[in-house]
Amino acid sequence: MKTKKLVIGLLFSVFTFTSCTQESTTNATDTKLTTNDVVETQTMDNAIDDISLIADDQYEATEGSTTGKSTNNYKSILPDCATISDLESTDLVRKITITFGTATTSCVFRGRTLKGQVILTRTKGTSFPKVMTVTYNDFYINENKLEGTLTWTRTMVGDGATLHPKTTYSTTDMSLTTTSGVYTRTGQLTREMTAGFSTRLISNDDVYAISGTVITTNPQKEVFTSLITTTTPLVYKAECSLLQIPKPYPVSGILKITKNNNYATIDYGTGDCDNIAMLSINGGTAAQITLGK
Repeated sequence: MKTKKLVIGLLFSVFTFTSCTQESTTNATDTKLTTNDVVETQTMDNAIDDISLIADDQYEATEGSTTGKSTNNYKSILPDCATISDLESTDLVRKITITFGTATTSCVFRGRTLKGQVILTRTKGTSFPKVMTVTYNDFYINENKLEGTLTWTRTMVGDGATLHPKTTYSTTDMSLTTTSGVYTRTGQLTREMTAGFSTRLISNDDVYAISGTVITTNPQKEVFTSLITTTTPLVYKAECSLLQIPKPYPVSGILKITKNNNYATIDYGTGDCDNIAMLSINGGTAAQITLGK
């Protein structure tokens, strides 16, 4: 099985960023999207992105071949401080618990701190689609508590040399409790591996494309819809995460975030490994933004 690098993000991978221009403060009656609104939606995005990668990693580590059989040459991307327990699996169902840290310590994963347990449950077998449910037990990301269910569904598309995985992530009643309040999330994103699957022992040629729609409600009960179309998906290259200063951000694609009748558009560029994107509010002049962790 191909050794994978921790590279992509679901919207998703989505990132906290700052604008080179200051957005003016809005009053209570102003319904326009601001840069701060866009930044807020990333809080939930980052959490879901981490969980999606963890689910991918453990599938690859145990049943990652096209036949569903275990492979012995896959290197997990989980940190050493994560402990895996397989205590409730049967001949038909695999159930594992991943514990991050201890009662007094946490784990660092992609620059964020994880603490608590993630529970992965899926049926065994060689047929597709493969389905996995992801739940949580007292689980925190950067001191923010994550609750709810994520459903991971993988299919294989193409044939022969074009065979590659396509995975859908569905969120149902997800919530992230932060110091600012509770964010909730529903929706579905699809990540397709568009290059690199045929060279499964090489990691730097992997390319992924993400599309889909998710809805986020912030603590003020404002609703944001994030849309990534199949015509302009967010594209991630593994090679970008292998730079001396890693840049695991989308290299191209467009994300549109809508609130009421207002929207923001984020254009991630034309394929370069960088941390720059362009943000436009309601079709106005685009301003450069810097992507962060």
